[in-house]
Amino acid sequence: MMMKRLTEQDEDQLRQWLDNPDAGFKLLYKASTQGYNPTTFHQLCDNKGPTVTVGYNSVGWVFGGYASESWTSRGDYVQAPGSFLFRLANANKFDPLKIDPGNENVQQCLYDEKANGPVFGGTAGNDWQVFTGTFEANKGNFVDAKGTVAIGNAYGAGTGVDANAFCGGNLLYLDVEVYSIGRRDESKLLPEGADWRDVQWTDNEREKLKQHVAGYKPTSSSVSQANILLAGQVGAGKSSFFNTITSIYKGRVSSQAMAGSHQHSVSKKYRTYEVKAERGGETLCFRLCDTMGLEDANTGLDLDDLNYLLDGNVPDNYQFNPTARITPATPGFKTSTSVKDRIHCVVLVLDSRNISVMPESVMGKIKKVYDKAMDRGIPTVVLLTKVDKA
Repeated sequence: MMMKRLTEQDEDQLRQWLDNPDAGFKLLYKASTQGYNPTTFHQLCDNKGPTVTVGYNSVGWVFGGYASESWTSRGDYVQAPGSFLFRLANANKFDPLKIDPGNENVQQCLYDEKANGPVFGGTAGNDWQVFTGTFEANKGNFVDAKGTVAIGNAYGAGTGVDANAFCGGNLLYLDVEVYSIGRRDESKLLPEGADWRDVQWTDNEREKLKQHVAGYKPTSSSVSQANILLAGQVGAGKSSFFNTITSIYKGRVSSQAMAGSHQHSVSKKYRTYEVKAERGGETLCFRLCDTMGLEDANTGLDLDDLNYLLDGNVPDNYQFNPTARITPATPGFKTSTSVKDRIHCVVLVLDSRNISVMPESVMGKIKKVYDKAMDRGIPTVVLLTKVDKA
């Protein structure tokens, strides 16, 4: 299953522009994993009705276009009233902008040709040609897919909006996604005030949950233990979460990982912790990997170091150095890694009390952690802590 980058806030903004509060967005095509390939795009997106194409660039802009008519590889310009271009984020900040076509350009809102990816614009010049030619999937890098942007031909004519306002003038892609538009699945939305699950916390139920977790086995025969990286803001409770898990299985309070409340990260080392099913019992088939917390400004975990953590190059007990980044020359650096060394899941640990007041710089770092994991195909989940105090 492909994971989409479009956030709920983004989707709500699109619903407002579409004047359709019930719109749902189904991911059809994802260039970062399926490649920048016109043939693949048309195979997956033709005859799907109205679609939304979204680009994500190397400097945190999110932008795109709504096509009110199906792509069909017709080899011609398309009259598509109601189509528009848009911006959702400007350098990682939510900053929506809708760019409509001029009335005289309605007959050239789209160019639908099987040799091209999505093209918005027409005979006066393409406003946004998403990519030209064929390029491989991202593989953790940004991709120059030879797209073009020149706002003001069919869209935004006479408004002063240009390529800089649309995408920062940058088409070095982190990803391109295309969504079909259907009806939002209301069955997945809870009524206000409803419990999100009904759990009877009996001794029997707790034991069943413990055994369920203890019975986990990685699906790959080459991986005996899944490596789970805990990442989050300083004080969110990463280390405390590990201590909670070990306490559950030991049957007593355990403080194996350094934890506490401090202005800066209590964790100063990269640690990989194993969990045993019971005292003296078998080791479970996962490791919890603890690291420095994410902080404001230039302190805490450096995101350049994170690349090596995700790729399995960093040894257990590595002492982080705020004045020196990890390099292949770092003592203990693993130059040759296999799938068993790499991170297999990233857990974003968030303090539920502080999400709404989290510094933008820290939230930006959390998003970059998510992006780096996504680029490598690493599943990512969110763990909310301190919900009893929120």
